[in-house]
Amino acid sequence: MKKPIIAILAAVIVIALIFTVMYFNKPSEMENISVTAEDLEEYRNNIGNSMDIKKSILLIFNTQEECQNFINEHGDAGDPLSAGVGIAPQMEDGYYNVVGNTIFETVFDNLQDGEYAKEPIEFGGAFCYFKRLENYSVVNNDEDLTEFIRQEKNMERGGEINEENN
Repeated sequence: MKKPIIAILAAVIVIALIFTVMYFNKPSEMENISVTAEDLEEYRNNIGNSMDIKKSILLIFNTQEECQNFINEHGDAGDPLSAGVGIAPQMEDGYYNVVGNTIFETVFDNLQDGEYAKEPIEFGGAFCYFKRLENYSVVNNDEDLTEFIRQEKNMERGGEINEENN
């Protein structure tokens, strides 16, 4: 009596494993979405530089004197954050994106990569150290732009599926 139950249980486990392997080894739907050269060009034309990431380091100080002292002592440091002074806005991936902030974006646009402002920048009653890291543009990176287009197409496809089901 126990042998048939064990055999049936073993068969169920094997079938479950087969389906699990088949499920996890199938290519994702995102990989199956094609992106043509025309798609890339159309997105480049439409996006322009609106999706740029202007990577910077920003440190906030209470007084102009504190900020200027920091600039004099650590302004040209490779990693000014390691000095452990000032207040750093919450930064994802170790940088601050200044896109949309007219004050900092203007400063960013007037500096070269790796360059820092030699004078404190007044902002909201505080004084800031500012260093430009780099300008990253998804438009200039085919791999990232392709992934972005795939995500857009997948969302559109999902919307169509949801409309059909309702």
